[in-house]
Amino acid sequence: MGFFAKLFGGGSNIEGLRKAVKDKRYADARLIGDELLAKSPEAGDAEEIARLCAEAGDCLARMNFDEARGQRACGREEQAVDHIQLALEQVCDPELRAEIEAFADSDAPVVPQVPKAAKPVQAASCASCATPVMSDEFVAPDDEELQLELILTSYPPELAERYLAKSALFREAFLLSHSGEDKEARKLWDKVLVAERDELYAFEFGSLLARAGQLAKARKLLEKALSVQPGFLFALDALIPVLIGLKAFAEAETLLQQGLAQGINPAYCHAQLMQLYARQGQLESAVEQADAGLAAGNSDPNFLMQAAAIVERTGDDKKAEAILKRVPSSGCGGSAISLPLAEFYLRHGRELGKILDTFNGACRQEPDNPRWQLRVAQTYMARKWNKDGLKLLRKVADDPRLDPALAREAQELLAQRAG
Repeated sequence: MGFFAKLFGGGSNIEGLRKAVKDKRYADARLIGDELLAKSPEAGDAEEIARLCAEAGDCLARMNFDEARGQRACGREEQAVDHIQLALEQVCDPELRAEIEAFADSDAPVVPQVPKAAKPVQAASCASCATPVMSDEFVAPDDEELQLELILTSYPPELAERYLAKSALFREAFLLSHSGEDKEARKLWDKVLVAERDELYAFEFGSLLARAGQLAKARKLLEKALSVQPGFLFALDALIPVLIGLKAFAEAETLLQQGLAQGINPAYCHAQLMQLYARQGQLESAVEQADAGLAAGNSDPNFLMQAAAIVERTGDDKKAEAILKRVPSSGCGGSAISLPLAEFYLRHGRELGKILDTFNGACRQEPDNPRWQLRVAQTYMARKWNKDGLKLLRKVADDPRLDPALAREAQELLAQRAG
């Protein structure tokens, strides 16, 4: 266990987060990120952690969104709603969120999109223009012990030791679950001895059932995990979206308020309550929770963006701007303005010269992402540079890589100019 001891020797676990994203273990990545951000990392580390968390959340949201489309196309509306709710819990990118919400409000079946052969453009993260993720290719894919130890970097040391002491069957089921092989993992979870079915089993198996859309069964297991270990943040984080998927909003609220009373990660609880109230249209309560989250020191860019969006919906643009100013700048083009703040200024027709530098910098950093070319075109037109703006807008509007919501935005602007 020398390698395991090294990983838990008090150093950073960012490597585990990078590994989780690289291996497409997005649920694990979010948990790792939450734990790391709760430790108030250095500014540079915090930006990378936030970027990776946002990427993981958007990937999970896209998967659930695609599944929702497929379920609705097959006439299974209840299952579609479950996946929509999960996607809304996970999404970071505001454009993807808008697309999901538009789909949620529509009754028309939508055929699932077939992935393109070309390398896809990731949805914009909460902190863009980041450095490439470091490679973990030194890890042998068939080294189960090493894989187990890397996954457990996201778990508190005392919990990790308990996982390592589990039976070989339990550990194998755990590895399969965290490798995305839920079907095979479930067969093994069903075989785990009753004596070993503690709160760790309830959390892992409950999380698997939640991913499979079996929300009622998942709820029972996750509630069991929390009843045995009330401060089990992982179980709480898994249970909240399940309750929301079941429309058990009051139960979710009670659970989070209890978490606050018990001192369980106030930043997390306030952020979840903010989202819960906003989802129900209780904007005043959502803003109160946003304020409480800020007071608790929540500097997660994902939270800041969501809080600002909620505040902006109330019409308090000055306060929304102040919140967005807390989002770290990625340094695109040497600009001190973050991309979320730049998009806010674009919506309000402000700081056009400065945000043009930000968007141009983003174009250089992400040349394959047409989102930023669209923002440059919109900024040109806001500055009355209509000839160059229209030329770029026509070009980007036909780019097949452009997110559907952004494509509609581009086409609507073209139609306005044509009219």
